[in-house]
Amino acid sequence: YKNHITTQTRNVLTEQITNLSTSLKATQNELKTQTEQLKVNDETLEASITKLGADLEKKDTQIRSLSGQLEDVKTQSEKQVSDLESKVTSLKAQYQDFSDIIDQVVPSVVSVQTNSGLGSGFFIRKEGYIVTNNHVIEGATAGKILTSNGKSHSVRIVGTNPSADLAVLKIEGTFPRLRFGSSNQARVGEKVIAVGSPSGLDFTVTQGIVSATNREIKGNQYIQIDVAINPGNSGGPLINTQGEVIGVNTLKISGTEGLGFAITSDHAQDIVDDMIKADQVS
Repeated sequence: YKNHITTQTRNVLTEQITNLSTSLKATQNELKTQTEQLKVNDETLEASITKLGADLEKKDTQIRSLSGQLEDVKTQSEKQVSDLESKVTSLKAQYQDFSDIIDQVVPSVVSVQTNSGLGSGFFIRKEGYIVTNNHVIEGATAGKILTSNGKSHSVRIVGTNPSADLAVLKIEGTFPRLRFGSSNQARVGEKVIAVGSPSGLDFTVTQGIVSATNREIKGNQYIQIDVAINPGNSGGPLINTQGEVIGVNTLKISGTEGLGFAITSDHAQDIVDDMIKADQVS
């Protein structure tokens, strides 16, 4: 009986071991299958992440490209609007009067008042840089700037160029400025205006035409105009129908009427820019 029990127990244990082995083998196979499936899923996920990264990079490139295109369109649109505004202003000036341009120009013009005389000038940078003639400030030991709103400002000299009869001054603040146009585009007979302070009459506007271009006097280039250039006008801007500065009003031939001269903007611009750059660097 004892041997019978032992045999029976052995058989039970053997069966249990067999069942456990079978179950373990099945579990191993299932784990192997799951591991292989996870590996496939991982590879698929990694491929998806790589593809997503590539797609995102492509989208980012497309967005940057579109942003660049939009900026180009914006720039082109702004230029078209600016060109259209210039054409409208030009048409108003040609077929009506200079009133719209004058409203824009006068706030950018100043009266230069020194202990040796009077002159005019204009803002060429919004930071308060003013262009005038050198002879307006030459020999002066004190001076001030009067803006169109009637305010008086202390002034410092940024630079001078006696041979070109140009000077740059500066006052503190932010102001509306004028832009240099191309004097090479000036045509004989086109309308122009001069703004200045003739004989102390601040911010006076006179109208005339371009009488001749490419006049050279003492190595400087001038536009000849029939606009009256009287004492106090010197250093003021000569404005075309687009509201651009094409000259710096400088001198007239004494004893004659309607024979004035303005330093060309193309001659003046580089000289003025160099003075301002030197001041900003220092």
